[in-house]
Amino acid sequence: MDAENLMDTNRLEAFYDAIIAIIVTVLVLELPQPETATVAGILALKVSYFTYLVSFLVCANLWQYHHLIYAHVQKIDSKIIWLNILLMFVISLIPYLTIFVANNPNSLLSESLYGLNFLLIDVILFVMSKYLIRINENNDYLVDALNLKNAIIIPFILLIVGFIIGFLGHPIAISIVCLITILRSILYSVK
Repeated sequence: MDAENLMDTNRLEAFYDAIIAIIVTVLVLELPQPETATVAGILALKVSYFTYLVSFLVCANLWQYHHLIYAHVQKIDSKIIWLNILLMFVISLIPYLTIFVANNPNSLLSESLYGLNFLLIDVILFVMSKYLIRINENNDYLVDALNLKNAIIIPFILLIVGFIIGFLGHPIAISIVCLITILRSILYSVK
């Protein structure tokens, strides 16, 4: 790797932090208010709250993952920057897709697009992980933290299972599997 093309990560991390903060803010602003100030009114919005929870946890997990990884990345290059920009583009669709699923929880189309967003995030993280390990040679922390099996492949397989169940007539399974993969990822990251 040509040392002249490498740069530090500070600006990328700051940009990523700002994007995640904006997405989380938009997520909460898009939550509908109950029609009545009653428990029944709140319960009527349970699907909206569920999709908000899943989407919030995705954003929080991605922020934590990014923070933990980039604390140990010495240098990046333009490919890593563009992979992060692509990742932020896909993440920026989360608020839109959250509302789409909240309004259409039993729609295979809405659930599939929501799940596809998660799959795209997973694929981008896979490519980025491989490349980060390559340009930050001899970094044992990165090799362990970017363990492809635990961080990328198992969530990908779980999401595929969710898609299969969704296509078999239970579209909400895709959102449920998204939640399971996020909870699994959070538990894995706090070990």
